[in-house]
Amino acid sequence: MRLVALFFIFITPLSHSFEFDRVCGDFTTPAKNTSAALMLSGGSGGNKPGEKEATREWLTLSGGGDFLVIRSNGVGSQAKWACRTFPEFVKSAAEISIDSIEDANHPAVNQLIKEAEVIWIAGGDQNRYEDFWKGTKLSQSLNEHVQSKAIGGTSAGMAILGSSYYAPRYKKAVIGSELLNDPYHKESQDLFHDDLIQHPLLENTFNETHVDRVIEGETRHSRLAGFLARAQAENPKEKMRAIGLNEASYIVTDEFGVGKVYGQKAYFVQANDRPKTLKAKQPISDFKMQVYVIEANPNGYGEISLMTWQGFTGGQSQSWKIERGELVY
Repeated sequence: MRLVALFFIFITPLSHSFEFDRVCGDFTTPAKNTSAALMLSGGSGGNKPGEKEATREWLTLSGGGDFLVIRSNGVGSQAKWACRTFPEFVKSAAEISIDSIEDANHPAVNQLIKEAEVIWIAGGDQNRYEDFWKGTKLSQSLNEHVQSKAIGGTSAGMAILGSSYYAPRYKKAVIGSELLNDPYHKESQDLFHDDLIQHPLLENTFNETHVDRVIEGETRHSRLAGFLARAQAENPKEKMRAIGLNEASYIVTDEFGVGKVYGQKAYFVQANDRPKTLKAKQPISDFKMQVYVIEANPNGYGEISLMTWQGFTGGQSQSWKIERGELVY
């Protein structure tokens, strides 16, 4: 059932244009047991090895229940896939496209967020999420949700789950070499901190997606490092971190942040200290990072702890640094 207004009992005179698609079940009975399980996806993971395995583990940890996909620019097919693939966990599933500040403040939208036990933030354009969702009742509802219920996201959805996130307003996003040689490049201005979703397991964390995708001849490794340098410089009292996921790579943790990596590869990056040089129109220099890299498999590999960022197993420790606008690792 696809509607452009939803549950008639919630309709009010407020204007709205959101699109809603309930594909199975109904949001009526609260789940008895919920858990704040977390799933992150690096993007482009549909029907790839590890997707089903990671999602099954996430839903198992979450306790299942009502599954809600939130996105912008129209509903998709993620809820249908969840209903079809995991009927033992998904009591009901729906998608909603939230495309304006008015929609993000609408009582019906926020009632859905409150009723859902499991929320998935779809990929797309994180700038739309930032433009339409930041500072709204939707943002408040999501921040209440993550305290005790499951959430996950892919691509743009993963990006905005970090306390620090990049939401480019331009069609062309900044690439790593531009950022490392000018940390305040015009296409890098939209780096935000602590103003959208504040997940307890992703405090002081920047999420980078599609790390292995080649754009203009380079991957996103250097962009991850450059934004981490910016985040550390702009939050000098905090120990800043970054999580990077290749495409078709997934992280699943329990409510305490303990979990595994599924699919391809994950990077867990911690800043050693503030960069010595980080000024507009000058190359970043003398910024050192400690990195733990896990090459995974479809069934899950390694062990991580996003609560403590200690005791990781199953991967390799590396030292990265940015020196005179170049990432060395």
